[in-house]
Amino acid sequence: MNQNNNLQQTDDSLPLWSAEDVDLSSFNALRSPDDKQGKPVNDMRQLFHKQVIIDDETVLDVETIKVPGFIGIADEQKITDPNGSSVSGHEDIVQYLDKYGLLICTFQYNKDRYGKAIDLRKPPEDHELSDLVEIFIKNEGHHSGAIVPALWNGGRTKAFGSLNEPDTYHDGLYGHDGFIAVAQRLVFPEFVTPQQARGYTDSMICWMALMNPFVEFSENDFNGNDPTHVCDGPTLKEFLQNCALASLGSKEAIDFLNNSENRAYCAEFIYICLNTPVYPFNKQGLTLLLDGDKAKATEILKIRDKQNSRKKNILSKTSENLQFKEFNIQMPVVPEDLPPLDVLMAKNGQPPEPNSIPFPPFTLSQVLRRAFRTLLKRQEDVNNTKIAKAQAQMLGYLEPLILRQLGIITPPRETESPNEGLISRIPLEFFSVSPAPNDPKVKAVREFIAFVQEQLQRKFDSYEEFDLSFDQVMAKADELIGKDGVTYFIPPRIYVDLGQHEGDNNLPKGWGFRLETMGALIYRGFIRGTGSSSLPSHGGADPVTNTPSHERDHQPSSKQPPSSMGGNRMH
Repeated sequence: MNQNNNLQQTDDSLPLWSAEDVDLSSFNALRSPDDKQGKPVNDMRQLFHKQVIIDDETVLDVETIKVPGFIGIADEQKITDPNGSSVSGHEDIVQYLDKYGLLICTFQYNKDRYGKAIDLRKPPEDHELSDLVEIFIKNEGHHSGAIVPALWNGGRTKAFGSLNEPDTYHDGLYGHDGFIAVAQRLVFPEFVTPQQARGYTDSMICWMALMNPFVEFSENDFNGNDPTHVCDGPTLKEFLQNCALASLGSKEAIDFLNNSENRAYCAEFIYICLNTPVYPFNKQGLTLLLDGDKAKATEILKIRDKQNSRKKNILSKTSENLQFKEFNIQMPVVPEDLPPLDVLMAKNGQPPEPNSIPFPPFTLSQVLRRAFRTLLKRQEDVNNTKIAKAQAQMLGYLEPLILRQLGIITPPRETESPNEGLISRIPLEFFSVSPAPNDPKVKAVREFIAFVQEQLQRKFDSYEEFDLSFDQVMAKADELIGKDGVTYFIPPRIYVDLGQHEGDNNLPKGWGFRLETMGALIYRGFIRGTGSSSLPSHGGADPVTNTPSHERDHQPSSKQPPSSMGGNRMH
C-alpha cells in the first residue's frame, strides 16, 4: 500500500515450486471440506482462471489472480511426497517466515469450484446469487489469517502456526490438506532497515496474540452488515487500548470488545493487526498507547515473557488457538528502540496525514470497482461492446447485494451453530428478503445502477479515459450510504488485490509498507521434489494432536479470562 517505489526485493533463493512440479493426480484426488463439485485441474497455471459466458458465441477466459509459483506447506512435520520420499511439511514455509516474519494468507475457493463457468446470458436464480457474490465480489476469497513462526518440541524445532479470527480456526495451523491460500509478504521502504522491518512484523504477531483471546467473532452478518469500527487513528487507538486493558483483566474493556460494533470477522482482525505498527509492542509503544501509564505497559510485557517462558498466563488460558495454548506460538521481543511507524516515516521525509492509518479500509465503490476490474476486464479492448454489456448486466444482477451492503434490506438472523464450517458463507435467506417498494433509498440505488449501466456502455478514446470515468461514477456509490450507513469494508480478497501491483490506482492509499504476492500455498504432499534434509533424526513429534478442524466437534467457547464476566462465543 506504500506509494514509495524504492523497496526491498525478494530473495530468489526461497523455495517456489512451478506448476509442473505439482502432481495433478494427487492434487485432484483430495477434496477439501469446502468442495463445490469443481472439475479436475489439468494445468496448475489455470488454477486461478475463470470462464465467463457472455453470449452463445463468447466465452472469456480470465486470470483473476497472478501467482509466481507454489509454496509447500502441511500441518504435519513429516509427510510423503508423490514420489514416495519423506519430506518436511514445514521446511518451505519456515524459510519464508525466517525471511519475512509473517505471511498474510487469503484462503480461496478456486480449486473447490474450478471449471464452473459464470453464465451472464440470464439473470441468476436466487440460489445462484450466493455463488455469484463469492466468485465476483469476493474473487473466491473466503478467509484471511496470518501464518507466523512457531517452535515445536519444547522450542528446539522451527515450525509455523497461524493466528485467525475465530481463534479456533484451523487449530492454529494451516488446516485441511485440500485448502488453497494466496500468501502476501510485507514490503517496507528502503529506509526501514531489515532489523526494523522484522521488529514491525514481530510487533504485529504480539498484537495478534494479545487481541486473539479477547476479540470476539462477529455475531452479525460479516458480509456487509457488520460495521468496520476501526477506520482512523482515534478509533484504532481506542480499540487497541481496550485490547491491552482486557489482557489486564478490565471488565470495562472486555465489555467494549463484546459490543457487537467492536467484534471482528477474520479479514477485519488481520486488518486491525496490520495497523498496529503505530504502537510497537515494546515499552515505549505500549506506554504511548496507554497515555503514559508505564506500569500497565510493564505488566503487559510480563504476560509476553510468561508466554515465551512457556508458563500459563491470561492469554494462554483464554485463547483457544491450540498452538498458542501449547506455547508453540511465541510473542517475539520487539526492540525497545523501535519507533512508531508514523514517527519513522516522518523522520525520513514522508509524514503521514494526521489521524490516518497505514492500512486503510475499502469503500463500497472500491470493492465494486475491483470486482469489475478483476473479472470483466476492458484493458485490452476498452470499447468491446460485449464486455461492456456484460458489465452492465452484472451490475444489475448485484442489486440485492448492494441493497444488503447499504443496510437497506436486512435478512432474518441466522441460527448460530457451534459447528458452522464455512465462516464466510452468505446465507441464502438474505436474498429472499425484498425491499420496501416505496423506500426512497431503494429508488436511489436503482437510479444509480441504471446510470452506471448507461455509462459503462459509452464509447471511450482510451482505457485511461474509461478508468477515470468509471472511478468517478462508482464513487457515487459511497454517497448512497450516507452518514448512518456501513461505510467501510474489509473482504478477505483485499490482501490479494493489494499484493498484485497491476496498476490499479483506485485502491486505498496507505503508507509505511505494501503487500506483495509471494505464491499460492498448497499441501507439500502434492509437490514432486527431493526429500528434505532438515528433518530431525527422530522425525519430530507433533506437539498437539492434529485432527483437521472440520473433523472436530467445537463447542461454544468462553472468551472470558478467569474470574471475569461476559458471555460465550459461538463458532
